[in-house]
Amino acid sequence: MMRTNLMKIEYTDTKAETHLEAYADTLVIEKDTDGLSYIAAVRFGGYPESVKGMGEAVYGGGSVTAVTDSESVTLHSRVKQYRKEYSHDGIYAEATLMVRDEEPGTVDDSGRDAEKRLSERPRKCYLFCEQGNSNRLFEELDKKTGVPLIPEFQEYVLSELKARDILKPLQVISVHEKFDVWLLTMTEGEKNIISVVNDGLKSGTIAIPGSGGKNFPAIRSVSQYLNTFGILIAERIKNQFQPLFDPAAEMLSPEILAVNKYIREKAGYSLYDAQLAVCEAHKRCLEQKKATLCIAECGSGKTKIGITALHAYQQRNTLEDGNVKHFNMVLCPSHITQKWVREIEESLPDTFAVVVTSITEFQKAYEAYRQDSKTCYVILSKEKARDGCMKRPAVLWNQRKKSFLCPDCHQTIEMDLMECGSKYKVPADALFFRRENKQNHKCGRCGSLLWTALLPEQQSDWVKVSKFGFVHRKHAGEYLDGLAKKPAFYEAVKAVADHPDGRFPNAGAYRRYPLSTYIKKQMHGKVDGLVVDELHNYNNNSGQGDAMGELFRTAKKVVGMTATLINGYSSGIFHLLYRIAPDLMLKDGKRYDKPVDFNNEYGVTESIYEIAAPDYHSNRRTSKRKIREKQLPGVSPLVYSRFLMDSAAFLGLSDMGKELPEYEEIPIELQMREDVAEEYRRLERQFRNVLCSQKDISQKVLSAYMGLLTVYPDQPYGHRPIVHPVTGNDLVAPKDISGFQELHEKDDSVLEVVQKKVSEGGRVLVYTSWIRTDTQEKLYRLFTDSGYRAGILTASVPPAKREEWVEKQVSDGIQVLITNPSLVETGLDLNDFTTLYYYNIAYNLFTLRQSSRRSWRINQKAPRIEVYIAYYKGTVQNRAVRLMASKLAAAGMIEGNFTEEGLAAMSDCTDMTTALARELTQGIKDEVEDLGAVFKKMAILKPLDEQVPAEKNSGRIMNAEKEIGNSAGDTDSGIDSNIVSDDSDTVTAGALDTAGDNVTGSMPDIWKDHIQNRMSDRMEDQSSGARTVCNLHPAGQVRITDDTAEITIYSTKAPVTAFSLLSFVNSTRPSKAEYTGYPDTDGTENCFYGILKVPAA
Repeated sequence: MMRTNLMKIEYTDTKAETHLEAYADTLVIEKDTDGLSYIAAVRFGGYPESVKGMGEAVYGGGSVTAVTDSESVTLHSRVKQYRKEYSHDGIYAEATLMVRDEEPGTVDDSGRDAEKRLSERPRKCYLFCEQGNSNRLFEELDKKTGVPLIPEFQEYVLSELKARDILKPLQVISVHEKFDVWLLTMTEGEKNIISVVNDGLKSGTIAIPGSGGKNFPAIRSVSQYLNTFGILIAERIKNQFQPLFDPAAEMLSPEILAVNKYIREKAGYSLYDAQLAVCEAHKRCLEQKKATLCIAECGSGKTKIGITALHAYQQRNTLEDGNVKHFNMVLCPSHITQKWVREIEESLPDTFAVVVTSITEFQKAYEAYRQDSKTCYVILSKEKARDGCMKRPAVLWNQRKKSFLCPDCHQTIEMDLMECGSKYKVPADALFFRRENKQNHKCGRCGSLLWTALLPEQQSDWVKVSKFGFVHRKHAGEYLDGLAKKPAFYEAVKAVADHPDGRFPNAGAYRRYPLSTYIKKQMHGKVDGLVVDELHNYNNNSGQGDAMGELFRTAKKVVGMTATLINGYSSGIFHLLYRIAPDLMLKDGKRYDKPVDFNNEYGVTESIYEIAAPDYHSNRRTSKRKIREKQLPGVSPLVYSRFLMDSAAFLGLSDMGKELPEYEEIPIELQMREDVAEEYRRLERQFRNVLCSQKDISQKVLSAYMGLLTVYPDQPYGHRPIVHPVTGNDLVAPKDISGFQELHEKDDSVLEVVQKKVSEGGRVLVYTSWIRTDTQEKLYRLFTDSGYRAGILTASVPPAKREEWVEKQVSDGIQVLITNPSLVETGLDLNDFTTLYYYNIAYNLFTLRQSSRRSWRINQKAPRIEVYIAYYKGTVQNRAVRLMASKLAAAGMIEGNFTEEGLAAMSDCTDMTTALARELTQGIKDEVEDLGAVFKKMAILKPLDEQVPAEKNSGRIMNAEKEIGNSAGDTDSGIDSNIVSDDSDTVTAGALDTAGDNVTGSMPDIWKDHIQNRMSDRMEDQSSGARTVCNLHPAGQVRITDDTAEITIYSTKAPVTAFSLLSFVNSTRPSKAEYTGYPDTDGTENCFYGILKVPAA
């Protein structure tokens, strides 16, 4: 219902002698079965005091009177069941209250058997949508319920829910807005909605598309589900999300091919097909959007992919006229800046690169670019980009608006004001900017920085008072009220208040301007492209993240690259998404100043409540109070589909089609010496007692205890006592069981591995994660005393020189390198070290994954990479390695490697430290599989029958070079020219009937003659191939077998098309396939897939 005038609402409390008035422009009314009217939503305004009082009265359960169309209506409210927001602007204030959905298990009843009645009472949810928009209503319904709903169900489900009074409209009265509000009532377990869907399926009113009315096969796991319906799912996804570039159907652009040709001439090798395809996809994405993201596995060549895509985009349509120069930047970790210079100059024609560390060097580089005809890449380290100076507030005081404004969008800066237990926004005052913090760091509307550099000689509206903060000259008097007991600060601030136009020194300021801020202000419109390496480093609210954000806004086009975009927490990607896709975040309704909304929708938030039950005869309601809230690991897949899918390309090493070396992680279980084990068990018992009996301090000492229990088996000496956080008394004092000179089981183990691998001519990389121990020095002494050339890479080696340091050590003949994995987790290629040994591990999954793949890369020539992970049985180390294995399996799920272990790990949202502490307290069950079996499943090993005997493969001959030259449509008499077959008189293909028995059929003579003719044409340049045969029966099973390896690679009873089967073969084999089929005499279609193995590119 639309109105032309505001509605007066009144609240009266005769006991308190209180009468409040306000005027509402929007009112949503819900009527219950007794005819009483309740407020479902309301927005009203007026004087701040009246609005504030009225809002608290409604929130507290008070009844108000509203005048609608000259009719007075009494409206009741639901106690503390509203979301409330206040806004305040001078003498006018506004409040909005919206009823919350009832949560499952909400306790709001009273008396005996309240919980029982609660489980039987329907739950209410409220749906807001545009007026008369059924599509939007169905979308909101789908969000509220867990029952699977598809668009084909929309008309039936909505009409049936309305007919059964499960979905009812509420009365909406509004002056300006047109919208509908619906009340959805759900019984326990949503059984009433499930019943609606089941009734529709049984009656045939609705049906699941593609089912044909048949029953589904018995499927009890995700693996079975994907094996049965994987092809159909892949086809549906492919049809729904059209890729920008399909390498199976489209050609690479001339610009990409030109860069690849230059790389081949300059570096002596070409990019792989998968790399070229990703380059083309990124190029096309840049033609439509500002940014594109390359999420590729470690060692897959992200550097060349990023610069190739950017160069190809910038040189589009210019090949005939010659290259057009551009000014680009690269933001990367400092230890790989020189590597970027080498990669750029060997990959891109007419291009030079230079590393800059200051504004002066940047200016020289830009001047050199202007005078030259070549494209320039300026390489910035992320550390130097934000290596700035002391900062002051950059906000501007506006006398007319009486508020501080953002320097970029010129909107009023607001701050939160707490009053009477409620929070609402008001214009920020000068005290809000005394010191930089999370609340005043950025503009809540545009995200721009609200702080800028403070130079020594600069005089601005803000004065720096030593150890106090910044004082605004015109508002200095506002600071004095709280400084009466601090005479030093009082006198300094009073001097500013007395002389607002005076000159005051900037104590502690120095002349250094942030490089990123200089580029933002001076180079706007002049930077053509930006490549951001290790994009995950900028996912926090940090200075380096702000630097990336400034450079991102300055550049015209951006290529972001990372191996792991998300650190496991939804909060870890919030700021990054706001830097690279603020329009999508705003469109999704996620405000920059409310990251908690993003985390609640896309992450896992643990809320801890305290429930106070009433006494037996009490009429008081059971109360529930939230104590604390914390973020747990876990990110919704919707983050990818909503924010990343249209601009991101994913690439793994397995996509390269290259014969990668084997990769296996091998756990080594060791036994502690008896005296060490006895002391360890004593420490563990005391820790368990603290967790169970002193819960008030358990969280405060958790980290210290877990650190002690982790490192003590490796170093049973030299540890400080753990003290009580309040009293300072010792909680536990570890005993010194041995000393530095004494070796333990793990030392013997690593030495044994080093002896074996060095004797075979290899090098070993030993990782030690814990820095507050003498493990590295002890291992260095162990190896050198045993006659091996060893070295330690420490944090004292500057990041920019680490690559050079490693190369020098290798050239000097180093055999064992000892380092912390965090020092080499990004950027460095350590191909010379084919054996890695984790002496101990930290609890960071990202560091483990990155550091363990330093040697397993596409340019690795060794046949096998082994990663050993040592731990002591029955210790925290044992539990940590097991949990890491499960998290690695979960990470593999995101990359498409589905395992039951991965699914189980994904459902576990606890962080490592908490999970370890919980197991210590509660104990753990015996594992069904040992750690070796779990890691074996994740290993990348070559099958034993991978090498095909020569006599068996002799008939499968192809001309690889001629194959590349043929188009996909090159056919002869309707027969695919790319068919591969046996060089024999008869080739048969089996067809499975409904019972699964093989029926033999012969290939028609016309096919045999055509194949043999094709084979004779290709004898000049031979290359071996393999054949995959698909046997298809219309009414039976589908089975794809690889006759080279004699294994079944796919089997299903679901109906599939030949094109779907071709897509599946292409996705599972290391080379591309061509499809050919012919009908047999019994109606069976026999499908042949020629598998072509060719050199890279």
